[in-house]
Formats: sequence, C-alpha cells, structure tokens
Amino acid sequence: MRPSPDGPEKSRVTRRRSREARRRRFMLGGGALLSVVILGAWFPASALLHQHADLTTANAQLSGLHRQDAALAQESKNLENATEIARIAREQYQLVSPGQQAYEVLPPTGAAKASTPYAGDPALSGPVAPSSASVLPPGSETGTTASATASHAHPAHGAAAPQGSATPHGFFSRMVDTLEFWR
Repeated sequence: MRPSPDGPEKSRVTRRRSREARRRRFMLGGGALLSVVILGAWFPASALLHQHADLTTANAQLSGLHRQDAALAQESKNLENATEIARIAREQYQLVSPGQQAYEVLPPTGAAKASTPYAGDPALSGPVAPSSASVLPPGSETGTTASATASHAHPAHGAAAPQGSATPHGFFSRMVDTLEFWR
C-alpha cells in the first residue's frame, strides 16, 4: 500500500503543532516561574517583620507613657489640695506655716564619741533613686530611713559598722560610700 499524499504532510503538521504547543506551555511555565521569583525577591517580608517588631516596641513605650501620664495627672490632682501642699512643704523642704517654728532634734550629748556619726544623720543614707523619689503618703517609712537609723552598713564589706567603732566617717568617706559607682 501506498501512503496517501496527505499522510506525511499531515504528520508533519501535527508534529509542528505539538512542538508549538510544547513551546507555548514551556514559555507559560517559565513566565509563571519568573514572576514567582520576581515577586519573592522584591516582596518586603523582612521589612514587614522589622516594622512589626518596631510597632510592638512603640506600643510598649506608649503604654508606659500612658501609665506615667496617669500618675502625673493623679499627682497634679493631689497638688490642688492645700493640705497636701503644706504636708509636702513640711516633709521635703522643712517649711512651716507663718507663726510656726521649725526645730531640729540633735543627738544627746555624751551618748557617743565625737568620731561616731549620729544614727539619724541624713548623710548616712544613700542617695534616693529617681524612681522612688515620688511623694510618699504621710506616716510611711522607706527602707533607707529605717536602715540608716538602725545602723550604717558599709557597702564594700557588707557588714554593719557598730555604733561605738573607731572607724572615722568624715565627709570624704561618706561621699565615697555614697558614690558606689566608683567601686
């Protein structure tokens, strides 16, 4: 049998069409792959993660500022009261009302040697941390006031110095004890 004249021609056309179809599929797949690569390369995922972390930090700072604002608003409200102002003036600034007199109670004479510091000496207590410098309600006592009146602890030795010890506590030694960041 003889092949029909349309046979080889038809097979060549179908092969060409199938090659073109494969080429189109390959181009379409390559284009899709290229677009995925481009989208993945320029998509700002790391920038979005950094912005999310920055937003979290900013929200934490904002909530801290809101708490401070509320505390300051309460303090401002308290300072509108004349009795509160008078109490703060007496306690923090040793001010008295007109017609009153302020007295300072000194240590009893002969109770301790001259070289021994007085337990009630305010210079024996360390500096007040800025976070604890808020106005305390009347009748409250801080830990530094109670520990300073009980005994003077030397930070380098960790032990309390006895009241009758011969260790001199002059101005400079108290200043060095107070400035603990030098150690």
